[in-house]
Amino acid sequence: MSGRPSLGSLTKPDREKEPCVFEVSGVTKRYGDHLVLDDVSFWIPKGEFLCLCGPNGAGKSTLLKIILGLEQPDAGEVRIGQGATAGTRATSREVGYVPQHKAFHRDFPARVEDLIVANLRGRWPYRIRESERAAAEAALARVGGQHLWGKEISKLSGGQMQRVFLARALVTQPALLILDEPTAGVDIRGRDEFVEILFEISRSDELAAILVTHHMGEVARTAERVLYLEHRVVAWGLPDELLGRPDLLAISDPGARSTRWDPVPECAEEHT
Repeated sequence: MSGRPSLGSLTKPDREKEPCVFEVSGVTKRYGDHLVLDDVSFWIPKGEFLCLCGPNGAGKSTLLKIILGLEQPDAGEVRIGQGATAGTRATSREVGYVPQHKAFHRDFPARVEDLIVANLRGRWPYRIRESERAAAEAALARVGGQHLWGKEISKLSGGQMQRVFLARALVTQPALLILDEPTAGVDIRGRDEFVEILFEISRSDELAAILVTHHMGEVARTAERVLYLEHRVVAWGLPDELLGRPDLLAISDPGARSTRWDPVPECAEEHT
């Protein structure tokens, strides 16, 4: 396609100076004749906060499923840590996952501590051991959620639920944190508090993170690098490089028909 902006000037991580802790290499995925992911490759250094952006239907959810081991790629691989394939038993504790709060059945009869400890044990805890209790309490304290201990999941607000999901992800001390639009449907105050907590934890723990978001305010505040996905890697670089170049929208679609790369008003509600 002619007229594509050059991506050569965008700043990618330096492998020699920033050792890779997570890598997606040549990942391709089809559903029938539909090409969802086309030779997707990128890597994340230790402690880097990457925002993954792109329009609905661009393959973001499929990519996350492959990283988590819920789907298998038709080609390529995902590796974490010392060369181990992501999504396997060996790496199950290396990746922490925070879904949207609305992705969980809120009527499920469980308490906050049950949900967190279940991620430590790999199954539902009928009785919490002292070591598990200590780890869960520490994780909940890290996200400012001490007051939520003992509460039923059904009684939590969207923002509170996201703190619990974050504590659940952190309790295994992962090397990589994946967050799938974690503030979608959360009020402005809850969203701002969550993003601030997330950024502080990422910095203090040198924790690599992938945040899927449509909120450009979140990108500007948290991202050290941005990857724009539309079935393939359209752009990958520093926030200032991408947010300042609306022409990048035309790389895969000259009409830039459905992309939401413009800043989203802070009062806007997400419908994804």
